[in-house]
Amino acid sequence: MEICRHEELEGDFKRLKRFSAPQESLEAWERFFALKGLRETPGIDHFPGFGERKIYKARVVPLGENRGKSKGYRAIFEMLTDDQCKIVVFSRHGIYHSEGDLIQTIRSRLAT
Repeated sequence: MEICRHEELEGDFKRLKRFSAPQESLEAWERFFALKGLRETPGIDHFPGFGERKIYKARVVPLGENRGKSKGYRAIFEMLTDDQCKIVVFSRHGIYHSEGDLIQTIRSRLAT
């Protein structure tokens, strides 16, 4: 599985700087996802509302924290092919003011 990141993902890491190890958490999830794939990786759900595009949200366990997955990070990604995906947004609950803000960010990044 080939995984690439949207160029604006660095801005997501800046917003997450108060949390412990966001970049390391995403890298660990990427390694696991590359090994297991879409069907075998737990915590992945389809993200509706994007038509024919294959957009998914994944729960990423926060490394270095004693928190459950509900307090973890979310990776929003698009499956480009069966063997290639692009991470569009990396976030955490409370970073965006509403789900609508998150969806607007996803839409704008998918347009570029």
